[in-house]
Amino acid sequence: MQLFSSRGCKGVTMDDIAQSLHMSKRTLYETFANKEELLSECLMRVHDRINDMHRKAHNKVDEPLLVAMYMLRANVYSNHRYHRLIEESERYYPEIHDRYFKIHTESMRTMIQHGMDYVRQHNYLRSDADIDVAIDFICDLIQQRRMSEVSDPIAYARKINEICFTFMRGLMTIETIERYEQSEPHFRQIIEELAMQEDKNDNNK
Repeated sequence: MQLFSSRGCKGVTMDDIAQSLHMSKRTLYETFANKEELLSECLMRVHDRINDMHRKAHNKVDEPLLVAMYMLRANVYSNHRYHRLIEESERYYPEIHDRYFKIHTESMRTMIQHGMDYVRQHNYLRSDADIDVAIDFICDLIQQRRMSEVSDPIAYARKINEICFTFMRGLMTIETIERYEQSEPHFRQIIEELAMQEDKNDNNK
């Protein structure tokens, strides 16, 4: 993943990968039949990593909508971190990219849908709120933000997160907004700590 992200899919050979892992190319081919298979696994690792972050957030915060908002930030940041891997797979290996993208998009939409269903079941949304339109807007916002030219991706991901929070407030009842304003600082602190830990883990790698 590091090689693909820094040098691009086309700029990396199986020889390069074997050398970086300090193994023979023969050993590498015993695990992966070709570079395309290895690239597919790398893209799925990006997806699995985000799913793991989602599980950790749910264990810390019993509020599906706020967890979904945190995961939007995680998706934006991940899109930046692996933008070259994602963009070049789309350009040179469209079949692999489409398979990964479909799985990842469906997973993200399900996560947001779960948060929306939660707030709807608890009557947190205004009666005229269109959930399907809201989900489409949020998914489109995240998918379009790969930020290859952004100097501070963490700060930018946080801004996208704020846009989504503001958007969601516009769909909520006044009572719900008041409730969230009372509890949100606590939830925000927990979510920020999770995000900071992920950022620290990324820097250590």
